[in-house]
Formats: sequence, C-alpha cells, structure tokens
Amino acid sequence: MFNKQLSGSNKKRGQMEMESQDSIALNEANGGFKLYHPHRHVKMKIFSAVFLLVACVGTAFTAGVTIGSSQAGKSQYNAEKKTMDMYTSEWWSSSSDESDESEPIEENASYGGFCWDCGENSGPRGWDWWFGWGACPCNDGWIGSCCDISLDAVDGGFSDWSAVSECVSDNGLGCGWGKATKTRECNNPSPKNGGTPCMGAYSEEEVCDAGECADDGDGHIYKIMDYAEYIAAKAEVFQNNLHTTVGDLWDVGLCNLMASTNKVQAAYFNSLGSTVMFEGVNFLRGFKWWGMGSWGDWFAGERWEKPVSGEEIDIVPYTAVTGFNYGKDFMNDFFTADKNPSWEDDSGHDSAIAMLTGSLKNGDATCLTHVLEPRFPFDHEMLMKAAWDGFTWFNYDELKYASNGDFGYHLVNQRSEAFHGTKDVLGLLMTETVFSVHLTYNEVLDQFELDLSDMEQFSKENMPDGEGVINGYAGLGGKATFKFDNDMGVDDKMIYGRLKTTSITYDGVTYNEQDFADPAVMEAEANNKWIGWRYAEKVIMSSLLAQTNLILHVKGLHLELAAAFQGVTIKSFKNNVDHPVRRLLDQFTHRSVQATNGNFDLLFEHKAAEFSLAPLYYQAQLTMIEWYINNKPLSMATLSMEEFAEDRNMAQFSSKPPRDSEGKPTRFFWRWHYRALKAQNMYKTMIDCWVDKNYGGDWSQLLTNSDVVQWWTLMKSHLPSINQAIQQHPEWISNGDLTQDSFTKVVSTLMTWVSHIHEDVGHSAAYVVYNPIHTPMMVPKDGVGVPLNSFAFNTNAYRTFVFLERAKLLEEPAPFWFDDAKDDKQCYTDMQTTYTNLGANDDAFSECG
Repeated sequence: MFNKQLSGSNKKRGQMEMESQDSIALNEANGGFKLYHPHRHVKMKIFSAVFLLVACVGTAFTAGVTIGSSQAGKSQYNAEKKTMDMYTSEWWSSSSDESDESEPIEENASYGGFCWDCGENSGPRGWDWWFGWGACPCNDGWIGSCCDISLDAVDGGFSDWSAVSECVSDNGLGCGWGKATKTRECNNPSPKNGGTPCMGAYSEEEVCDAGECADDGDGHIYKIMDYAEYIAAKAEVFQNNLHTTVGDLWDVGLCNLMASTNKVQAAYFNSLGSTVMFEGVNFLRGFKWWGMGSWGDWFAGERWEKPVSGEEIDIVPYTAVTGFNYGKDFMNDFFTADKNPSWEDDSGHDSAIAMLTGSLKNGDATCLTHVLEPRFPFDHEMLMKAAWDGFTWFNYDELKYASNGDFGYHLVNQRSEAFHGTKDVLGLLMTETVFSVHLTYNEVLDQFELDLSDMEQFSKENMPDGEGVINGYAGLGGKATFKFDNDMGVDDKMIYGRLKTTSITYDGVTYNEQDFADPAVMEAEANNKWIGWRYAEKVIMSSLLAQTNLILHVKGLHLELAAAFQGVTIKSFKNNVDHPVRRLLDQFTHRSVQATNGNFDLLFEHKAAEFSLAPLYYQAQLTMIEWYINNKPLSMATLSMEEFAEDRNMAQFSSKPPRDSEGKPTRFFWRWHYRALKAQNMYKTMIDCWVDKNYGGDWSQLLTNSDVVQWWTLMKSHLPSINQAIQQHPEWISNGDLTQDSFTKVVSTLMTWVSHIHEDVGHSAAYVVYNPIHTPMMVPKDGVGVPLNSFAFNTNAYRTFVFLERAKLLEEPAPFWFDDAKDDKQCYTDMQTTYTNLGANDDAFSECG
C-alpha cells in the first residue's frame, strides 16, 4: 500500500484496508470523477457502469446462495457489517502496482461472503438443489461467514508512544530541519478471538531541528545543491496511485504528511492535490475542460445562465460572511454580498475549498512552506520539474503568459539579450511590466523612483504575536532609482529604449552603478547565492510582488472594489434584470463575489497568504493592509487613469515619445499606463454608445430612473473609495451628485480596474511569480538557493486559483446582456473591434502577444 511507503511504518492489514476504504469514500463524496486524471474521466465512467453491472449479477448470485441459509445466518448481518466494511475495498487496493508485505489473507477468513469450510464452530450446513449450499450455522458464541469470530472477541489497543528517536536531517548534511520517529505497538491489549486490530499509525515522524548548518562557503552550497539534484532525480519514480494519494492527504492531513515524509515527496503530493482541486476551481459552467480534447467541449455545457429576477442579495461587511476572526476593524468597513448569486455556479469551487480544508485537517498551510530545506539551485529546468511533477492537466510549457514561469523566465532572458546582455533585471521589469504602476517621477533630479520603504515596518524579525517576516526569509522594503536610456538594443529592435537602474537601497546600504560591475556578485550567483546589490535587487522584486499582489490586487481590487460593485448592482436591479444599466454592468461584475468571499478565508484563515502574497506572517499582512487603508486610502478619482498619472507626476510619459535626428526616443514611454488609459477611453465610448442605443442619447432618462438612483446611493455608501473622491476631489465626481460626468467617470474607472488592470496586477503577473531565479516571491535571508517547498506550494496556489477560466473581453458575450430591439450589442462589439485593432496595429499592445 502507498501509505505504508509514506510513513515507513509496518501497518496492519485492517488499518491499511480501512485507509483504502476511506479513499474510495472520498471519491464518492466528491462526485466520482472529481479525483480522476483528465484523460481517465470517460474511461472511469464506463468502468463504473461495467462494475455496477457485474455487482448486480454478483448480488443475484449471492442472494441465490444465501436464500437457503439458516435463520441464524440471516441474523448475523448487523454483527458482521463492521467486518464487511473493513474488507470490501480489497478489490481496489489489490490493483496497486506496489507489493504488499503485510500478512497474507487467509483463504478461509470471514470477509462477509461465502465460506467454503465452516470449521469446528459451526453445525452442518444445508443443501438445496436449486440454491446450493447454505451459510454456516454458527454455534452459540460465534459469528462470521465461517463462524470464526468469537462474541468474546477482544479488540486491540495501542501501547504508549515510545521515546522519540534521534533527529535525522533532511538535507543529508547532519544539520537543518529533519525527522524524528516514535512508535507504538498493538498490545494494550492484543486483539483476540477475531477482535479488531488497532486502527491508526504504528509510527509517526515529527519535524525536528538537527542543528544549525555551518556556512563554509562554496562547499556548503555545493553540498546542498548536489543533494537537490539527487532528490530531483528521485522524483521521476513517484508514479503512485492518485486516488490513494488524495485519500492519504485527506485522512492523514497535509501537515502530518509533511512531517513524516521526504520534503520533495511533499511537493509532489501538493501537485497531485492541485490536479484534483484545479477542476473544481476552474471548470465553471461553459468553460472548456483542459486535457480532454473534444470531450472538453461536451463536458463544458452552456456557459451563461440569465440572472434570476427578484433574487434577494444583501450587502454586508466581510465579517458577516466568514467565521474567521480577522482581528481587524477594517473588515467591518468594506462590503460584499452575503452569498453568491444562484446563476453563477460555485459548487466546484466550494468542494475544492472544502477538500483543501479537509486536507489541512482544519489547520493551515504554514507547515508546508515554512521549511527552508531542501533548496534547489538556480536551475530553471529543475525548478519547473519540481513544481509541476504530479500536475496532469497540462505542462508548464503548454500555457503562455498567465500561469507559466517558463514563459516569464525566457522573456526576461530574451529582453536581457536584446539589451546587450544586461544583468539589470529590475530595470527591465520597470520598463515594460505592470510593476511600473509603482513608479513616480522626480522632476528635479530627472529620475524615476521606486519607494517600498513603507513595507519595512511590517517585516522585521522576531516580532510578537505572529507579526513580521517569516523566519529564515529576508524582510521586505527598499528603494531604487532609474534613468531613461534611449539605447534601442541589438539591431535597434527595442524601439522605445529602457529604464536603467542607477541605485538600489536595502537594509541601510545603497548600491550604485559602480557596484553593479562587481564580478564577485555574478560569481556568487553562478554558485547559487545572491550577495551585495544582486541580493538587494531580489528582495526589492519580492517586495514589488507583495505590493502588487497583496495591496493592489487583494486589498484594492477585491476587498474595496469588485465584490461590492457586483453586490450593489444585483441588489439595485433585482426586480429588473433587463434594465439597460444592469445589462451594461453585468458584463464587468461577473463572479466578483465568488472570487472574493471564498479566497479571503483561504488566504487568512488557512494562512495561504503566507506563501502566495508575501513572506510575512498573515497577521503582519493584515496589519499592512490596515496601515495602507488608514494612511494611503484609495480614491476613485486617483484610480481614474488620467488622474492616476497626474498623482505620480507621470502624465508626460503616457504617450508615444518623439524621436531625435537618429530616430531614437527622446523620453521614457510608460506603456503600461498607455494601455490602461486606452482601455478606459474605450469604455467611455462604449457607455456613450449604450446610452444612445437605450435612451436615444437622453441622459436625463438614465439619471432620474429610480433603480439607477438607488444604485448610485448604495455605491456611495458601500465603496469607501467613492466617498474618498467626494472629500478629496469633489470637482472630479460632481460633488457626489449623479450626473452624466460622474456616472461615466466612476463606471469607466471601475470597468478598467476590474477587467483590464485586474488581469495585469493579478493574473498575468503570475508569469513572474513562477520565476524564482529572476523574480523570486521569497528570498532566503542567507541568499542561498531556492527553498523548494515555498516555491512549489506558491506555484500550486497560483496555478489553481489564478488560472481561473473566465469570460474574456474578446469572446462571444452572453446574449442576455443585450437588447436586440435596441441593437446595443453593437456598442460591445465595437469595443472588441477596437481592442483587436490595437493588438494588430499598435506596437504597445502587440508586444503583449
């Protein structure tokens, strides 16, 4: 059995079979196909039908045999049920490729079926020419098909645990984290007269500390990395049965399993679990099932279901939809819907969350991520293999952009080569990617600045009450400055030049361009260690990811905007789902409540935030969110793209630059903002078109409509960013009054952030999340290697919950969003056409692929 291999314990027969039975029960509880490899779905359905037919025939035969039994045999059913339950899983467990070294099954044992030899505890059985031999008529005091279970049976009981063994290190170096074992016997009492054997583990392994590893320079790194290569090669042999593995995870719990097995195996188990959860989270109604070819379309079904008229949804604080005590007052100040709307199916998502909760045994994910060992070298192929082995829906090189560290790794390499082999990865990212959202421009010094020093207060070491940075990892924060370089790279193919990093400051030390030429830094990196300015650069990248994922994405988009936007829209137009404004907004609010409510508990109750958002304890992350809410509150005005650029003194860089006599650009081109501004202007055009089609261009009809007035009132009372705009920028929002200008600005701003920018700051940013060589999410404090488990679990978190098949702007939209009589679909298709043309003809868009 697979479970025996995991723990190394000599499990008894009954115990292993019960675990196999639990695994089968788990399959049934999750809808049968939930646990199967995608290519086995149809095969397993057919197999299940055949098995059912065979079972029916077998039942008829068994009935024929037992009808002729004595009354005593019939009365045994309830007493025998426990024994029958124990052994009915034998057909499944025997299919494993692994050998079983436990005691052989006795041919005449009582498995709840027909017995060939009744034995000495039975009278003679009867014979019937039609039904054959009857059941064994047991003597008084005996039960079982073969009358071999005594009513005086004594069930087994465990002894006390032994003393814990000496700590054996995981890394093979005699130091660092390791395992210690304790055992117990089934002799208190021993089972007698057919009594039940002990149920449970005969041995357990605990995480232990084998002592601090001495840093003896390159030799230390080499030993760790050599060990990493060895265990990565061993991952090739992990081809264990998926059903048994998932059953193990559920029954034992991921944390217990983590403590009792090789850490590379734990990463592999996590990918197996990700395979199962991926289906529930991503295969929403109407979206193609990956890995199933033409069957994927058949399983998908209809994508859209029309909203239900009259369905009640209340707008409530986040504390009302969670049983978790976040310990922060701000959770009462932001709002979501009290439930998901019925027309947006979420059963798969709920079952996936329930499965994760069950596998954690109501614990959290920290046991999976807080271990630094083993560490892998800066070897891209090895890291991809370690993080993707066991995930079966698709491979890392099959999916471009969003959930693919392979793409991000090669993209950075390509850009580096294009700019003459520069090692300035931070400058390249700030030139082209969403991380440039954090730039400001200092006109006096003519330099671009990145200031993440606010994060330093939340990431100190050894802070009380679970605050601060996770032990063993570098704290967040730092600063950097950049200058524009009009060098267009090899063969002048990089036509807009780039930002060049001129200084990096971290932990009180500032590195400048002279330091960037230090050969010792690159030599250390070749030996899998970051030092000096390279170490500081990687920590700043980790901080950038945290600022983007935690503050901009989770806090800004989900906590403050998206869920309340959908909830208010549904409530305001509940009795008129065909209202023109409801149909306009539904296109941009779809599944926002679902994506927010469940994930908040996942992130903070189960502490998944500690590896998917930042290398900080979850309490520190909540404290950071609270600080930004109080000290840098969101304003709807400065979220609007024109004001967003002005607020950062970056407006002059949002258009394509002029060129000098040699054809080189004369200034920086902020492409991220250029694209977002284009998107918002497209949405403004779409809104005007919508009013023209539905109201004949008469805005007064829209602005005086009672449902729209109620919507505006609820928006102001449930989106604090709107009130912030009223207080700080009253002229931008017409002093809070509902006007053509305020409606267009607020709606186009929200559309831009929940669609275009949401993909940028959340989902598409995953292409760097999975790239720990260039853009690590977490940096070990000693700068050595890539901790396998924090990277592997982070990969699985994003792969499962960020891939998210959803409606896309350029796909065929839901038919009920439009009124054929008004021809308002033209407004949407015109927007799609504009987007398509930009992708084909505007190099600032086409460079995104």
